[in-house]
Order: sequence, then structure tokens, then C-alpha cells
Amino acid sequence: MYYPGLEGKNVLLIGGHSNLGQHVTWHFAESGANIVIGARDLDRAEKVAERARQLGPGKVSVVSVDATDWSSVAEAIEATRAMGSIDILYHGVAWDILSHFLDLDPQLWDKIYEQNFKSVLTAYKIVLPIMIEQKGGCVITMSSVMGRKPTPIEPVYGALKAGLIHLAQTLALDVGKHGVRINVVAPGGTPPADLSEVSANSCFRGFMGDMEQFKAVEQELAAEVPLRRLGRPEDVSHAVLYLASPVTGGMQTGQVIGVDGGVWMPK
Repeated sequence: MYYPGLEGKNVLLIGGHSNLGQHVTWHFAESGANIVIGARDLDRAEKVAERARQLGPGKVSVVSVDATDWSSVAEAIEATRAMGSIDILYHGVAWDILSHFLDLDPQLWDKIYEQNFKSVLTAYKIVLPIMIEQKGGCVITMSSVMGRKPTPIEPVYGALKAGLIHLAQTLALDVGKHGVRINVVAPGGTPPADLSEVSANSCFRGFMGDMEQFKAVEQELAAEVPLRRLGRPEDVSHAVLYLASPVTGGMQTGQVIGVDGGVWMPK
């Protein structure tokens, strides 16, 4: 689907190759943007890039990125700037394991923090000075409905996703005067159709190890959604593109768009 105002824009997608991110990549391609996919799973990223090249006229490349490593993120940002500027940063890296807090192995705390929060801190710290110097830019990060509505099975993940919303809104207050917009998308449950659509590092490889059990959990979760279904990855990507386009989201900053079927209804 085409979103206006994105033709020729230079977009870095950290995590633009897995469940949600691949659809974001493809919609940017359809809208005429130049794309850099930052990923650890380069094989998966190249497959996503191949389709993106078929969808639009823009340049498409893949770079190796460890989202928790400063120098790795800086190199990806510089690779995007080599096209002239970095207009849009999409950050879609996340990782979790379903567990009640008292059952959660403390040795996993650091991984959950680094993947879901430190990686975003790193990207903001590097890219925002560049966007301020450019006098414009757009950053879209991924939170979760779990960052808005507590659930016992994702306690640390949910707390960090709530922190991402607060961080984005705080920074949006700081950088808005420079023409830089920061917004957040908060999906609900959005599983892939199958494991062929996720990266080698995706937490869905753990979630979907027992497909019979996974389908049962899907049904339970869907029953709690007002729309009575879980999300599709393309539902989420449309929210990202809406915020990225200067035509549709150009007057929005510090906003959170929920794509959760009504699980969280803000007042």
C-alpha cells in the first residue's frame, strides 16, 4: 500500500526483517522509500529485501546490526546517511519469554532489558543529534499493549515497554522544536502465520515450539480481545506507515497508536 510523502526518503529499519518489521519494510518499499534493513539474521533480511526491491523503485540494502551494540548501530545509521540523510528510523527489536515474575529466571533480566530497552536508548542517543542537525526526522519505536495494560505473564517485558512510551514522549518534548517527531506503536498479540516468517533469533521460535499449545493460547488470548481476533502483522505496519508519512502523521509526535483490537482503550 502506498503512503504519500515517503518517496525518496531514507529509512533505517532495525529489525525490519521479521514478523512485524518485514511488513513495515514492504510498505515503505511500496511508498517509494530507500531502505536499509538492519538485522542479525542476514539470510532472512536478504529475503525480505529481495521482495522489497520488487515492490518499489527505491534503493534497498541490508546491513548487519546488533541492536544492543553501540558501534554496530552507529555503523548502520552511517550506512543510511550515506544516501544523503536519515529521514526515518523504525526500531522493531523485541524479545521476551512468557513467565510469571516469581518463575522468571533472573539470568534473563539483562537480556530482556538489553533487547527491549537498551537497544532503543542506543538508537535514540546516536540518531537524534543527527536528526536535530538535519532539522528534521521521524523515529517510530515499538511498545506493546503489555506496556499499557499489566499482565502477569510478561512482567519485566511489560514494564520496559511502558518505559519506552514514557521515554518517547519525554524525548518528543525535547526535540520537537527541531522538527523531529517521535511516536510509538503498541501492538497486541500479533503472531506470525508460521515460523518461516520470523528471524532465527525471534522469540516466536520459543513460543511456537509446541504448536498445539500455542494455538490453544492464541484462542484464549483472542477471546479476550473485543474484536475477537489477534492482530495480523500488516495491521501493525499500517500504523507505522501512518505515523511515518508527513501527510498522515506530520502533526503527530509523542503519540501512541494501539493496534490491539480494543484490549486497551485510553480515555
